[in-house]
Amino acid sequence: MGKDLFELERLFVSVFRMMKADVRNIFGQYLSNGEFRVLQLIRENGALKSSEISKRMEVSASHITSITDALVEKSHITRQRSNEDRRVVELQITKSGEEVLAKCEERKTEYFQDLFHSFDEEEIRIFTHLFEKLLSHPKRHS
Repeated sequence: MGKDLFELERLFVSVFRMMKADVRNIFGQYLSNGEFRVLQLIRENGALKSSEISKRMEVSASHITSITDALVEKSHITRQRSNEDRRVVELQITKSGEEVLAKCEERKTEYFQDLFHSFDEEEIRIFTHLFEKLLSHPKRHS
């Protein structure tokens, strides 16, 4: 079991690094991985505060500030004062942000379709089941 587990870890790390680099290349000049995720969160949930994004992504507030500063600079999001509480600043996606997000999602979908084209439906279900099992493991360290 020890050798098998070592080999599994080695392969898992290699595949993860490959996929991360590939997705970074797919997004190219458009977005970083963090910018992509922030845009997804805002689109899915509507206007959000930086602190809410930080909590959902499980990263520091300063990291979100640098990402959102870049997205504002690229005109993909805006900062707006809340109508309910003027002290609160909400981040909203712009038309430009919607467009670049759609383009990146399309490219990412094409990448994953190409990556998994040689797997049949049953193998995809097995992958999905195994990853769900890993994520739900009670001794998982966050």
